Amino acid sequence: MKFVFHILFFVLVIPYSLQADRKPEGEPKKDTSRVGSQACLNGVDPVIITKPQLVHIVDSLLDLSTVDEKDIEMIAYYNSLLVSKEANVALVKYGSVPASSFYEGFDETAVFQITPECDFPESQVIRIESDSLGSYHHPKDGQINSRFGWRDGRMHKGIDINLNKGDAVVAAFDGMVRIAQLKGAFGNVVIIRHYNGLETVYAHLSKIKVKPGQVVQSGQLIGLGGSTGRSSGPHLHFEVRFKGQALNPASIISFADQKTIHDSIVVKRSRYGICAYPSNATLHTVERGDTWYEVAKRYGLSMKELCALNHIEKRYYLKPGQKLRVH
Repeated sequence: MKFVFHILFFVLVIPYSLQADRKPEGEPKKDTSRVGSQACLNGVDPVIITKPQLVHIVDSLLDLSTVDEKDIEMIAYYNSLLVSKEANVALVKYGSVPASSFYEGFDETAVFQITPECDFPESQVIRIESDSLGSYHHPKDGQINSRFGWRDGRMHKGIDINLNKGDAVVAAFDGMVRIAQLKGAFGNVVIIRHYNGLETVYAHLSKIKVKPGQVVQSGQLIGLGGSTGRSSGPHLHFEVRFKGQALNPASIISFADQKTIHDSIVVKRSRYGICAYPSNATLHTVERGDTWYEVAKRYGLSMKELCALNHIEKRYYLKPGQKLRVH
């Protein structure tokens, strides 16, 4: 393993770092435009990557059959900062702890600290993609095995994506790893806190490739698929949470198109609990299994409000593909 690592390091990293030194403008624009900018605004010290952390990142890539060009560029960029005179300045944007305005601390032991619904505002808009926040990257391409909602008398708080053991699982958004360890029914789980206050959960992994406190970018390898914890077979259990409250990922992300539905969401307190939906939502396309109750719950509406929006007095059987007005 050490021999392979040294070969990979000198073949892939050094040439790219030398090129980065000759042509600073060749560094990834997305990263360099955001390095340290928010940290300065927040008045906090930025996180600095170390040589052992870089070694850990390279070692993570050795488990993959192929190495993506983006991963090579990321390693080269990190290495160029390590060997530059500015290595002791800022590598990672935003400062030491993301979303500090939403959370009192950065607990690396408790899976979730759930904020009571009464402490949420009636509604709030959260930006999920922008030049500063970065863009979404699908954590794993695969068939949906189980959706968000009640299942076998128990609330299933995420979406299950089919995969094979050892498949790469990547971060959905830029953020900082808060949990990366074996945790009960989740098995090997990684929880990432993002800069807008959302957290994403990646459970049942066979192997974890990141550590608590590590800053990651969207699309970066964080673990390998598996079936650890309470699991009937290899799959990725993926959750989206805000202040500990589980949100329906399908209300935020189009799993068919593998992209976010809109660049911002509304998080709303309703009679059904905390829900979230795209801030531009006006119509809902009925999916197989949808009921009037499920649609109303998804958008934080009462049944009466949903019926009034669609100018009906009596509910009828919904057909897949049908459009319902929701706002």
